Amino acid sequence: MTYILGIDAGSSYIKFVLIDETGGIIGKSIVPRGAEIDASCRKNYEILSETLEIDQKQIDGIIATGYGRKQVSFADEVITEITALAIAGYSITPNIRMIIDIGGQDSKVVSLNESGKVIDFVMNQKCSAGTGKFLEVTSASLGVKVEDLGPLSLNADKDLSLSSTCTVFAESEIISFVAAGQKKENIIKALHNTISSQILGLYYQANADDQGEILFAGGVALNDGMVTQLSSKLNQRVRVPENPQFICALGAALFLKNKQMKKPV
Repeated sequence: MTYILGIDAGSSYIKFVLIDETGGIIGKSIVPRGAEIDASCRKNYEILSETLEIDQKQIDGIIATGYGRKQVSFADEVITEITALAIAGYSITPNIRMIIDIGGQDSKVVSLNESGKVIDFVMNQKCSAGTGKFLEVTSASLGVKVEDLGPLSLNADKDLSLSSTCTVFAESEIISFVAAGQKKENIIKALHNTISSQILGLYYQANADDQGEILFAGGVALNDGMVTQLSSKLNQRVRVPENPQFICALGAALFLKNKQMKKPV
């Protein structure tokens, strides 16, 4: 049995997905990026291999994607996150026509055709507004854990509005809300609403096809409050795959598997 390793070297975390010859996931892991991306990837590659009791000679290919993909020196190949997202999304269901990925430092919306090929994509890279980092900074201002944002927002009983999409200014607004006695639940819902509005703008720029499903990938997709707000903005329930934070790594691994089998990629 041979395997392929997909590495998503993200701006905040590094994700590993190991697939077998059938494309099935046999192992995965996620670790903080660390100061040195290549060193972090090497160390955790060793750990994953030992944990799964796999001889590295059985690894038939290593491919990297993500923010730091070009820094993974031991990868056989690299591809963009856009390509990885498209391949993974289409492997989940051929009915996918749009993929939303909210990462640590940027947000992406990718439009696909009925064959799973990328039609268009739009990225928000001007600042950390509308990203995972935005949620981390503002959650710290509220004194709550990032993983608690979703459940708390679902208990909101009042609509508030954040006027700024800048992380720094939004944090200032949140502090003002807290000082005014506003409930954390309502503030968090306003935060999710602001991010969802930004994603909606990207969605319309990316030649959206309203006939298919929308996949929500990335770690932020684990936030039920964000899922609810995005679904409301887009007028359909976005689909959250199992382990959404590993979608890019999976797509990269599937790309290499298809290439080795000489299938269209």
